[in-house]
Amino acid sequence: MSVVPDQINYTKILPLAVESRSRRRSFLPTNGQRFNSAQNNVIRIPVMANAFLDTKESYLRFRLTNTGGQTLGLDFGGGHGIVQRLRVLQQGRVLSDVQNYNKLLSAILLPFQGNETHLSTRSITEGTKYGNSGPGAGGNMGVAQQAEVTGATINTPTNANDQIPLLGEFVFCIPLVNGLLGSTQDKLVPLQLLGSAPLEIEVTLAPSLDIGVWAGAAPAGYQIDDIRYMASLVEVGPEVDQHLREVQAASGGRLVLNGTDYTHYTGNIAAGALGHVHLQIPTRRKSLKSVLWVGASHSYAGGATQDVVYNMSYGGNFNMIDYQLKVGNTFVPQIPVDCEYQAGGFAFARSEGLEEVGKCFGEVSGPHGLGVISRVNYCTANCDVANMAIESQPGNPQVTHLFGGMGIDLEAFQPGAHGEGSGALESGMDTASRSLNVSLNLNISGPGNVEPVVVDMYAVFDSIYWIDQEGNLQVSI
Repeated sequence: MSVVPDQINYTKILPLAVESRSRRRSFLPTNGQRFNSAQNNVIRIPVMANAFLDTKESYLRFRLTNTGGQTLGLDFGGGHGIVQRLRVLQQGRVLSDVQNYNKLLSAILLPFQGNETHLSTRSITEGTKYGNSGPGAGGNMGVAQQAEVTGATINTPTNANDQIPLLGEFVFCIPLVNGLLGSTQDKLVPLQLLGSAPLEIEVTLAPSLDIGVWAGAAPAGYQIDDIRYMASLVEVGPEVDQHLREVQAASGGRLVLNGTDYTHYTGNIAAGALGHVHLQIPTRRKSLKSVLWVGASHSYAGGATQDVVYNMSYGGNFNMIDYQLKVGNTFVPQIPVDCEYQAGGFAFARSEGLEEVGKCFGEVSGPHGLGVISRVNYCTANCDVANMAIESQPGNPQVTHLFGGMGIDLEAFQPGAHGEGSGALESGMDTASRSLNVSLNLNISGPGNVEPVVVDMYAVFDSIYWIDQEGNLQVSI
């Protein structure tokens, strides 16, 4: 039977959507208008409307005023680096809680998922470096064509410490990253079903020493105000709302959404430790998709002081030989990931580890690579403070950010090139039903890390959210 190609099939027309209207609405904090990272550092924003919320088109907007007495250059996380903890609640019930959110975004998600064009956009929305520019605007092509627009973007040059001048202001706009209100939420969230119980976004501000570098001693705090959650709402006719409630009733009184969320765990490695190090990750999840981690020293007295290094984006290579996860009695992968980072061997042995973390973000056969990661900025040194990136001065040869994010994928079915596939499935490992212990096993060789290492580990998992007929939103993980 012959089939008419779509290009000449004039009976196939654009379907008519249901009656709807998109509008923008800003939601303001209820616990104040001005916040300081050293004092009232928790911001609470209720979100309630008789409409659907399009989380992919919504973002958090706020203004930072540099009242610290020193000029400031932001770390690679930009506006995300200002958020130490992000929670979503309803009537006190915690639906999502991402601690050390700034480390996750600065050291792992943004370097591995945001490419050069994304970085250029973030130079406007989040104050990251671009075009070797000084504060505000004005590209500077610098010595030996060091400007990012000639290709050095791949090396993610650091900001100078004067990107936000003394008493200067910068307006940030950042999308949120979590399971319910973040970019992994594929469905519109039906706020109209929540009744009088709004969702609440809770942001805890990061300390001043963790957001970037300062021209002198870092201040106790910085000021945030003019805060709004800029929501993209979709209003529909009453027949759609009625259909929604019919679907909810037919599903046992529950309307279900799903998303990908993150839980943070901390491990510690003693100074000079060699051999096998086992770090416990006490996570119980129905569908554990992957484990991501990054390690760095916090011993700033033993190297550069914290106010002049980009510590939040930094990650070291641990001087590792290999690594793997242990889930219950099963090693994942069965053969450890070989890396041979010890004694400067990183230069020729990083490919296998990079491919493994690449699986956590999609297909390793994809043509687009992993964000801004390159041989210049990935796993180039151990975890000690002395190796952390320092500021770049406009017009001078640029110093690159240095990344060391690692990961092991646990999904059975991988997403396709456009995200199809496992995004609709709970295909991760079930550690909840049998209470399986999870540990990260690192094999470290000499010379060891001179300083103690703090390892930030993130369990990445599928979350299932449901709304009951009383408007209560619950979560199953």
